Amino acid sequence: MWVAKIRFSSKGTLIGSKTSQYKVAMLGFPLSYYYDKNHISVQIVATLFGKDIDKKKLVKALKKDSRVINLELNKDFAVGIIREPSYMKCVYNKDIIHVAPALISDEGYEVVTIGSFKREILIKVSKLLEEKYSGKLISIRQTKLNSISIMRLRPDLTDKQRCAIELAIKNGYYHSPRKIDVKTLAKLSKLSFSTYQVHLRKAEQKLIPHSFE
Repeated sequence: MWVAKIRFSSKGTLIGSKTSQYKVAMLGFPLSYYYDKNHISVQIVATLFGKDIDKKKLVKALKKDSRVINLELNKDFAVGIIREPSYMKCVYNKDIIHVAPALISDEGYEVVTIGSFKREILIKVSKLLEEKYSGKLISIRQTKLNSISIMRLRPDLTDKQRCAIELAIKNGYYHSPRKIDVKTLAKLSKLSFSTYQVHLRKAEQKLIPHSFE
């Protein structure tokens, strides 16, 4: 299978154009879709990263958009149905497999990771996103998948654990190489090093084993 990672601007997109406004990042995954006359209806799930008040403001703003059919938020988990333009059929079709959640950043860009048995299909998507949203093909390679990362129910985290791991994700703690250390994250959280570290480690202990169940 061929797998491509494509980055593009959020300008003009339904969700990404608002995440930067409200400083909320999202990891989203399309569950299913169906074609209507002039658009594509897509069922989505997403995890939101940011302040709770900003998440609520984002969802409220999205609900006012006519392209949002339904949208429901429970803490940091959202589920909904949105309308995508008909030209996005090259993204939502039988030849495309979404192999990881799409990143919708709070900094004005989005990243999708998609797969297909046909390389030319991925190139077509890349060219479309380049034309419509100043997209750029980050990588394309032929590989054999050993898993697909999808949105799923997660173990409950306490508010402090959720805030700790959201802060770590947002600031690049899990990047390779890491962009920040725990000591600096603790300062950003306005907690002592030991307190922040405990919250982060407990969150990781819940999330990491759960990912391999």
